[in-house]
Parts: sequence; C-alpha cells; structure tokens
Amino acid sequence: MSNDDWLPFAPLDPQEHEKPERAENPNRVPMILGAVAGVLLVAVIVVVSVYLLRATEPTTAAPPPASSAAAPQPSPSTPQSPKPSEPVEEEPPAPASTIELNGSGFTVKTPDGTVTHTWADDSGPVIAALTKAFGTAPKEDFVNGDAENWAYDIYVWPGFRLYDVFLGDGGRSRGEVPAPTWVTVTSGLPQDVQITNEFGVSVGDSLDQARSKGPFDEFTLTNGRVRLTYGEGRGKFYSNGSREFSAFVESDESGQKVASITYTFRARGQ
Repeated sequence: MSNDDWLPFAPLDPQEHEKPERAENPNRVPMILGAVAGVLLVAVIVVVSVYLLRATEPTTAAPPPASSAAAPQPSPSTPQSPKPSEPVEEEPPAPASTIELNGSGFTVKTPDGTVTHTWADDSGPVIAALTKAFGTAPKEDFVNGDAENWAYDIYVWPGFRLYDVFLGDGGRSRGEVPAPTWVTVTSGLPQDVQITNEFGVSVGDSLDQARSKGPFDEFTLTNGRVRLTYGEGRGKFYSNGSREFSAFVESDESGQKVASITYTFRARGQ
C-alpha cells in the first residue's frame, strides 16, 4: 500500500479547483449607451420644461394692489408775492388854520372861528386870532418912523409879520394913516397853517410862475431883487375911508424864486 492509500480521498485535479471563465456578455455596450441616452433624455425634458414654464409667464408685471389709504393731495402752490405797487404820494395834512389875503384886508380861520380884519381896524382881535392860528404868541419888534415913514409895532410869527402903526401922543387917528396895518408873508410857515392870496402866488414859486399870474408891473430893485406888482388901480386910502392895497412880490437874491409877498400901500415907484 502506497503512502497515498491512507488518505480517505484522493486529491482533486488542480484544474477542478479553478473558476471557470465566463464568456463576455455580448449585450453590455448597448446597455451602457441606453443608460447614457436615458440620462440625456431626462436632461432634455428638464430643460424643455423650464423653458416652457418661463415662456408662459406674463411679460408685464401685474399692477400693485390698490392702497386703501387716500390718494395724496397736491401740495398747495406757494402764493406769489404781489408786485410792489407804485409809491403813492401822501397828501399833506389839511391845514388846521388858514389866512386869506386880499386887497382890503385878510381873514383868519381857525377851529375856534373866523376873524376878518380890514387895514384900518384895531389890531387887537386879529392878533388874538393869529395867535390861535399859529398856536403860539408872536415875537414883538418895533421900527422907528421918520419924516416920511410911520413907526410900527411888528408882530412876528413863523413866516408871517403883521405891522401895526404906532401913533404915540400925536393925537392923529388911524384913518389918517395910509397903511394903519399891513402884512408880509415869507418862508418858514408851519405845515398846519396855510396862507393864500387872490392872485395865486406862493412863496417858493419860481419867478416865471409868478409872472404867469399877470402882474401889471415889474422892475429890478437896487439890491438886485425883482419886484412884481399885482392889483392895478389900487392904493387909494382916502376914497370914502376904504383902503385897497396892491400885492408886491419880491424875489430872492438870485432873481429866480419868490421870497416874500407883501400887502401894503406904496406910492408909485417905491
């Protein structure tokens, strides 16, 4: 008995223990290609679906929902400032008192009443009326007389002078004096006092304006001033006791403007 006889089984043929080779599956390549094609088909389906979904969306945005709040009101426009109007010249205040001059005398009008003075009247009442008109008592002055001129008391208010004859103890009456009283208007008159005359000439007018009011005489004085005379045919102080004076308008030194207006008696050429 050989040594191999004690083995219960005889060893197998080595070839019997190797795995038999499997023949390659002839359908494997088509399967791979089919899988790839399936993936590609799914991808195409997804892309087409997304495209179709976007194509069906509306191209314009839907209007926003209406707000429940009230629509805002337009803000009020800023009012335009009015254009500045032309400056209006303020009228001067009405005078509180007036003095109206004429050939036979003058009239003083104040809130307390009216006083009329003729040239031969006593001066007391009219001085009181003038004091009310100007609101102040006059300053007093005096001018001596000589062989040709009478002496006078002078009562001075701003822009106005009243001359009242001073008779003294001579025993003569006011009726014998050519100009018992007379007046002169100059510059400086208060705003609340107005002085007028029958010829419409005023202190401060140009001399040409005064000439246009019809003086009957004009001549140059020795001091270079120009004198215009109004009221032709006056100056008769002994005619039935009545007196009617001419008005004498004198210029300033330049001969261009009216500086004073005087109602008095003057012999021709004085």
